[in-house]
Amino acid sequence: MNEPDVDGEMLSATFEQAMNGVGPDLGPLVVASARQGRSIRRRRRLTVTAAVTAVAALAVGGAVALRPGGGTAPSTAAASSAAPTPAKQFPQPLQKSDDGAEQLLQGSGPNAGKVALTGHAALLTLTQALPPDGRTSGYSGYYQSIGWTGPGKPDVMVRARMLYDDGSGPAQVGLVVEGGIGKQFRPGSHPVGPGSDPSIIGYDDYFSCEKLNAGGQYRYCSGSVLPDGSHLLLIERAAGDVLTRNVSLLRPDNTKVTVSAFNTAEVAGQDKVKPIRDGLPLTLDQLKNAAMAAGFQEWITPEEAARAEQVIRPFHDDTPERNMPPGTASATPVPSAPSPSGYGGR
Repeated sequence: MNEPDVDGEMLSATFEQAMNGVGPDLGPLVVASARQGRSIRRRRRLTVTAAVTAVAALAVGGAVALRPGGGTAPSTAAASSAAPTPAKQFPQPLQKSDDGAEQLLQGSGPNAGKVALTGHAALLTLTQALPPDGRTSGYSGYYQSIGWTGPGKPDVMVRARMLYDDGSGPAQVGLVVEGGIGKQFRPGSHPVGPGSDPSIIGYDDYFSCEKLNAGGQYRYCSGSVLPDGSHLLLIERAAGDVLTRNVSLLRPDNTKVTVSAFNTAEVAGQDKVKPIRDGLPLTLDQLKNAAMAAGFQEWITPEEAARAEQVIRPFHDDTPERNMPPGTASATPVPSAPSPSGYGGR
């Protein structure tokens, strides 16, 4: 009966013929049995057909999601047959020249035997402090000796940047390390501008979200004082397709470290920076962890500088004097607001 070439109608007829004359009591039983057999086979055919139809539906993109309690319900998200949205195309960041090693500045006095923190070394610390699943490239930067604390007591400032790609496109990460600048900060507000003392910086002008975000230009702003006395600022700003995240940490040793992430960068053939991806691969918490890395020190060993030069390659020298047109006077570095151009800083 399980053979596929056995027809239900023929089987019923054979039963009726074989049982002819057996007796009036068995005749109706045989006829009913044959009828019941035909009904069972029809139900089996319908069940198999339905199962095949369900499998075919799944094969063309349908899905079934389990309901609580063991039932099933169609998943409308998986069943959608709409064509995927084409990926948005972004320009590639400008590729700069490899300028090799930086000239080292030898320390003196308490820093004898050490060298100033280089752009290479600052970026090596940054790459090690960011999530390791991203790819870094496009290293550039420079360092300078600045007399924040007076003649004969040079402080070290580093500005550097690189690209960080989490697999969804590169974002630019800027770094500013300003040694000694904390001695210039005073309580309250001391805005930079005409008639103000350029040697005094106000905490409120840099770390008070109430004052910073009075105009509502930031999508998120958080200022706090950490248990060790460090001042911490986290801000996020969105303007159209441009997204910026910025973390500034003013440490008790008077060094200020700023780490910023931008979805913009310099692009070949363009005068202004352009978006190079959607969104950002780094959160404010991840940028904060990077800013708090122990390696951002004004003075390092020559061995640390040499190792960084081997790892952070290729490296472009972004020294302002080197990139300015001939005859342009160099500007005295001052704290700056976050900028999509690259380094960032507050």
